[in-house]
Amino acid sequence: MNDLLTEFTRNLNNFLTGRDGDDKGTLIKAHSSNLQALGDFSFPNTITAWHEYMNEEADLNNSNFLTCVKKDAADIINASSKWKLSVRNVKFINDRVHLFIDRRTAIRVCLECCTANNHWIIQKLNNKQNVACIDPSCDGASITSLRVKSLVHAINSLVAINSGNLPETSRIVVTSKSSNMCGAGQTVLCGPVLNANTNVKESILSGEDFIKLRQNELMLIAHHKYGLRAGTGDNWRDYIAHLGHSAVTFELLQIQPSSAVKINFDVSTGCSKGAAFILYNCARLETIIRTFNERVVDGTYPPLPQIANIDFSLLTQEEEWALVLRYAAGAAGALAGCGARPHTLCAFLSAMARLLSQYYRKTRILTEPRSHLLPVMFARIRMLIILNETLKTCLRILNIKSVSQMYH
Repeated sequence: MNDLLTEFTRNLNNFLTGRDGDDKGTLIKAHSSNLQALGDFSFPNTITAWHEYMNEEADLNNSNFLTCVKKDAADIINASSKWKLSVRNVKFINDRVHLFIDRRTAIRVCLECCTANNHWIIQKLNNKQNVACIDPSCDGASITSLRVKSLVHAINSLVAINSGNLPETSRIVVTSKSSNMCGAGQTVLCGPVLNANTNVKESILSGEDFIKLRQNELMLIAHHKYGLRAGTGDNWRDYIAHLGHSAVTFELLQIQPSSAVKINFDVSTGCSKGAAFILYNCARLETIIRTFNERVVDGTYPPLPQIANIDFSLLTQEEEWALVLRYAAGAAGALAGCGARPHTLCAFLSAMARLLSQYYRKTRILTEPRSHLLPVMFARIRMLIILNETLKTCLRILNIKSVSQMYH
């Protein structure tokens, strides 16, 4: 899996210090907000921060790090021209050096890399070996047992993807009982599911009861928040059943595995809105892409060009750049950073869904089929196709199947 952002950080660290693969790369910060003003990466320009890198030839009397190592903004820009992500501009803000990636070339690189990564991940998931298993004494009908089972599936998927970054083990046992220590392999402790009102382990409702509770809640959310009318057919029932399972899985995995999950079982409080929001954004992506394809078939739009023939420099909105950099290019780093902790992937998906929602609200994706509007629409559709695949791939890791539409 190609992690463009980590690769950029390593290249920059190597250029600044002459050392490759050093943990000090953490001094280089990847930004997650306000990219237009603060740039995409930054690093401290103080000698104190980099003192252990100062060699005998360095002039410690200089006032800043770059001067000390005899480099300047132009040097960074020139060096980065050979990297996959190149620097377009450098600003000095409050003792930090802020780097602005050249978006015109980076968007294509990020989207092509993301496509390749998605294919690689799917291949890994299709061929995964189940190294994690449930502690037999925890294999029951309780909600805590349901959390253990959900954690086992997610860990198996994450281990398949991150096997090169994790300690080698032949067996991982997931248990909710701290007294159960395994003689071989590794043990992952799964925290209990607590009733938020009583603050004790929930023992009355079973896992199936909890799923039904969430299904009823999601039916209300679908009606009141998203304006969907309840249906009576099999498709509607299957749809709500799927949403309920997905919401429960996400709710149980979004907290650090060893920590307890506090659940408010009062249906009126809406504890599953987070999962519903992510799945709703999946459905919106699928609907936009499906509508575009239908209009290609009926002759309204010309076919979508191949990625090599799309002008991605037309993606000039800040949300578009953030989606490409943080979520298309950033997915690889997010997955690598998960290790075997699915809650970090849940946080990544929640943030991605929020930004997608902001983008939908302000941007009309499907425009009139006028010649001057088609190029930017093609760029947006291709970007959304790749983001949609990323979203579905990440959900699959959590054993959550995305939804193709919101039923009306």
